[in-house]
Amino acid sequence: MAEYDNRSAYVKSPWQFEVRDNPVPAPNAGQLLIEIKACGICGTDLHISDRTANYWQPFGHEVSGVVKAVGEGVPLFKVGDRVAVDSSAPCGVCETCAPPPLGRGRPDLCTTTLSYWLSITMGFGQLLLTPHQLVVPIPDSMPFDVASLCEPLGVCIDLVQAAQVEIGDHVLVIGPGPLGLGAIALAKRAGAAHIYTAGRSTSSARMDAAMALGTDTFISIDKTPLTEYNFGKRKPDKILVTAPPDNLPAAIHVAAQGGIISYIGIADDDSKHITFDADAMHFRKISIRPSHAAPGTHAAESIRLLQTEPMLGTTLISHHFGLEDIEQAMFTARDNRITAKKVIVVV
Repeated sequence: MAEYDNRSAYVKSPWQFEVRDNPVPAPNAGQLLIEIKACGICGTDLHISDRTANYWQPFGHEVSGVVKAVGEGVPLFKVGDRVAVDSSAPCGVCETCAPPPLGRGRPDLCTTTLSYWLSITMGFGQLLLTPHQLVVPIPDSMPFDVASLCEPLGVCIDLVQAAQVEIGDHVLVIGPGPLGLGAIALAKRAGAAHIYTAGRSTSSARMDAAMALGTDTFISIDKTPLTEYNFGKRKPDKILVTAPPDNLPAAIHVAAQGGIISYIGIADDDSKHITFDADAMHFRKISIRPSHAAPGTHAAESIRLLQTEPMLGTTLISHHFGLEDIEQAMFTARDNRITAKKVIVVV
């Protein structure tokens, strides 16, 4: 079987990085081989680097690139196609995915997902082997760094849809990282009448980006705790939490009567256990809806959004690093709270 030269970044906890030769076989049936052009750093990559990579492993999952080779039975792609790659996709055939009466018709809840996770190739490298179902075409005019936002923007879409943001809503976004910033843009697009964003004033680049993308009021929680902020007569109807679960009690406290809270945030430690006043939540009719965009179902929507809102990509991206500089890229994403937003590794 043909083999392709490749270099991939590897990680081992805590915070050890190497770039190694990692030859890749030709794609099997149903697979594509992608020549990676850009891969974004996600909060999950930081968690992996900090404490969950117990052995040396490739990593990265926010990918764009060009199709280099096509396996048998792949109907929609050819060599040279410009593409973005989601991190997972529904299998389409299990009892959860299949339409009634054969199944539940809920591919978004598939638990037998297709993915390249924990395979011999991941996003921080020169080549990626992936099931073709994860791949979507991108326009010729779209830069590859912008296209690599496809996967995280799909997470933002899921978060906003879970909260059912509607025209006229007052929306609070907790956490102005890349996911929070994307959620701001989507809430604005959905017709929110007023958008609050809660974050730290020391993150000046993220505060500026939040305002550029549609935030009306930035709440500096390092100066005024969220639970003490005066929202006036109209509390937030919808709250989007892109921060660890220990932010949920504050979200419940400030939500309007009948408010909906959607959140994506993983603790990976004891802070995942939280307490709140369930009676107050009950009588105030507050809803909490976890958002977990796996399997990915929003990749095509993400690309359309990035194409129609070109400012979104340029506003979110702050840094570019080469593959051989993976350590510097990761430490920038971890430590630079002043200017870092989305950090991209370009190949």
